[in-house]
Amino acid sequence: MKASSILNEADLDRILIIKPSAIGDIANSLHFLRGIRQAHPKAKIGWLVNQSYESILTNHPDIDQVFSFDRNIWKKNLGKSISSFWQLVRKLRVFKPTLTIDLQCLLRTGILTRLSGAPKRIGLEDCREGSSYFYTHLVRYPTKGMHAVERYWEAAKFLGCTGEIPPASFPIDEAEKTHVLNLISRLPRPWIGCCPGARWLTKQWPSSYYAKTLHKAQSETSGSIILFGGNDDCKNASEIAALIPPETPVLNLAGKTNLRGLIAVISQMDFVFSNDTGPLHIAVAQGKNIISPFLCTKVEWNGPYGQFHNTVSTSVPCKGSYLTKCPKMICLDDLVPEKLFPLVERTVQKWKASKT
Repeated sequence: MKASSILNEADLDRILIIKPSAIGDIANSLHFLRGIRQAHPKAKIGWLVNQSYESILTNHPDIDQVFSFDRNIWKKNLGKSISSFWQLVRKLRVFKPTLTIDLQCLLRTGILTRLSGAPKRIGLEDCREGSSYFYTHLVRYPTKGMHAVERYWEAAKFLGCTGEIPPASFPIDEAEKTHVLNLISRLPRPWIGCCPGARWLTKQWPSSYYAKTLHKAQSETSGSIILFGGNDDCKNASEIAALIPPETPVLNLAGKTNLRGLIAVISQMDFVFSNDTGPLHIAVAQGKNIISPFLCTKVEWNGPYGQFHNTVSTSVPCKGSYLTKCPKMICLDDLVPEKLFPLVERTVQKWKASKT
């Protein structure tokens, strides 16, 4: 159903987007945001996000107001969670959305969609946990197995967007960028970035594999290896740094930046190695050349949009299983460093060609 048949311009006057988490999912939904802003330049756009990720949307040029909630309070303290919940609802009501679209589509976000007060409430057809009860309309997909970016773009078309999917963007904090440059500016180029962790263990390529592959990239370019990520990535990053020959320039920034700092680090990399995790999609949104091993997830569903050719997937029968735990991990016997070497060589040659 076309947007024009169910929505009028007044419905799109004040749009609330609900997409609380996580980093990669937020990155993939920024194409949707760009399209909405282009199609409705006068609309007021709000975004509801988990407080942990608020900083990456603050000062985004396409967002007029960011709303956040502390999910940890909701988990730990019933009294505070109820109070916090109704404070959030009041803030959403003050915003007075004419249309709320839920890109998360879970029970909690469905309830918030309903309580936002918007007369038009949009969800996606693959909504879960009974959240469809709270929407006035559902966006249907033309085919199964679409990439997340394409699914969100179907929602954008429902709201009147046309044409090709626009690029995503993350605002770069200039102070963080200056700080990052102070740390890395004396290191030889290219700057070879790597985020070695992931929330699921089944997404994590081994540290020894990364060390071998990063060293190959560095030895062919005489550049520097820069490791980054959150606190959960520190162990993997330290293991990699310890395995790389001591004469190799290595800077380990894992756990040493906030989210805005992480975005600034990625913005300065010449190419980025990463598992299927949030920083991978930030790098893609910034137009970086990426090199990514894929184990338990499917590139066509969750891969780096527009850069599927810069991934290498395991070929074992259970690939793309989406298991968060696996007792065998036979994919690691299959997806060894040597299988990424041709991609590394192509990426290095592309970088060298850009410098001539």
